[in-house]
Amino acid sequence: MGTSILTPLLPLYLETYDLSTGTGTLLFVTYTLTVAPTMLVAGNLSDRLGRKRLLLPAMAIMTVASLTFALSDSVEMLFVGRVLQGLAIGGFLGVGAAFVVDHARVESKALAATLAGVFFRLGFGLGPGLGGIVAEYGDDPLHQPFWGHIVLMLVGIVAVSAAAETLLRSPNPGPFRIRIGVPRGQKPGFLTFVAPAIFLMSYLEGTVLSLVPIYMVKELGVTNIAIVGAVGFLVLGLGGVSPFVARRFDPRTAIMIGVSLSTVFSLLIIATSRVESAGLIVVAATLIGATNGFILYGGTVICGTIVPIRERGKLMSLLYVFAYSGTVPVVALGFLSDSIGLTTALAIFTAVGAILATFVLTVGRRLFPEVIPHREPDQHQPVTSAQASRPA
Repeated sequence: MGTSILTPLLPLYLETYDLSTGTGTLLFVTYTLTVAPTMLVAGNLSDRLGRKRLLLPAMAIMTVASLTFALSDSVEMLFVGRVLQGLAIGGFLGVGAAFVVDHARVESKALAATLAGVFFRLGFGLGPGLGGIVAEYGDDPLHQPFWGHIVLMLVGIVAVSAAAETLLRSPNPGPFRIRIGVPRGQKPGFLTFVAPAIFLMSYLEGTVLSLVPIYMVKELGVTNIAIVGAVGFLVLGLGGVSPFVARRFDPRTAIMIGVSLSTVFSLLIIATSRVESAGLIVVAATLIGATNGFILYGGTVICGTIVPIRERGKLMSLLYVFAYSGTVPVVALGFLSDSIGLTTALAIFTAVGAILATFVLTVGRRLFPEVIPHREPDQHQPVTSAQASRPA
């Protein structure tokens, strides 16, 4: 929730501090610059040191990040807060997903991986949803939403502290080195199918969460910040519900469905420039969020089932590295919009999304023909791809 509270506040920050659209999108994406390297390091460390040794410090940093926003009175403090959020998410997200999967029985690993992705999405959706309501109807829109998040973080720290550790520290871990955790023989398929699909999911959502709120206020004349927050809630929150529908499909098929439909639905955002309707953006956010949930479902299930427990943290972290990397191009769109206009920049956004989707559905689909689940030592029966994606 903490990182996405920013979404409905972006137009307010632009007005309060007289920022350009490009600077606003840069503020949104800044945490990605610390997420990616931190996540790779944290995923590898958690597989050596244990999950909670990474999770609890990360949650403490996120609490400090929200405190920074709650007390902010300058642009510099906003950027410091985003950097802290990046460090926190980098240390928590992939490791946290692995922690959830670790706690599940062997036959429920796929369901656990799904739930990890679902609550990640629901939290991200509630950030702009609740943040927009508090900003619109509260007394202090730039600061008040973060005080509520600090309270929730303290509850979360207590909960994780009480949970059992799932991976004991290795007595002889050997020299530390960064590894990506993709099984031998599956790297070409992972890097051309799963990774770019997750990147595309984040690219679409990053634009809806950063550039579209500014577009709604500047071009469509939306003044109610709660409506802007609702767009963020729909694009992220529905992605946390749709995996329960996506479970009916093989994870590979779910990714292809999500990639195809999300790209088509992104065209609705461009259509709003013709009809000048904020309602159409709400519809687009709803559809993109729902279909992106198929992509997240497929990616988390694949990463949760194709590797053993001591590789799971680093592979889950790698998955989310690609997810967050998808927000980086949004900065270019933001600065581009300052010179060519928001509408033209959004047209370029849809064209790039179509190119990525075509790559996944042609090259990636061919190089990743099937999901090969990891077989634990205590399993004697082969596990099919369909079984891996179906909970007990």
